[in-house]
Amino acid sequence: MAFVNEYVPETDIKKYGIEEVDQCYGKSNMRPDWTIDRERDIYLRWMVSGEDEFRNQSDFTFYWKGELIFARLRVTNSKTLGTRAWVNWRLVIMNLPDELQEKKPEIVADLKDALTAYKDCGVYSNLIEHTATFEF
Repeated sequence: MAFVNEYVPETDIKKYGIEEVDQCYGKSNMRPDWTIDRERDIYLRWMVSGEDEFRNQSDFTFYWKGELIFARLRVTNSKTLGTRAWVNWRLVIMNLPDELQEKKPEIVADLKDALTAYKDCGVYSNLIEHTATFEF
C-alpha cells in the first residue's frame, strides 16, 4: 500500500494519541489530517510553519512503526503552475532515537516517500502533478 492523504479517522485519533500531540503544537481545534501508509504503520503530519525568514520551514511529526519522530524541513526551491508543482526539501533536523540509528536509511527513504505523497499540503492539495526532490 502507498501513502495517502486523508483526515484522521476518529478510531485512529485515540490509537495514535493525536489529540495529545496536537495540544503540544496548539492544533487542538483543527480537524487532524495526515499522510499515512497503513500497511507499514507510518504517517507524516504537518504541525506548524515558521514565520518571517523561517516561512519556508515546517515542523512535521513522522510516526515510524511505533516511534514518533520530530522532523524540521525547509523548502529550498519550488515552483507551481496551476495544478502542477515541483518542490525541493532540505532536512534541517530529525530527532532519531539511538535505537533507530541503524535504520536511518530506511526511515529517510520512507520520509521521502511520505513527503512525495504529501505534495504541497496533504489532504488540502489540489495538485494533479507533483515532483519532490531532496537534499538529504
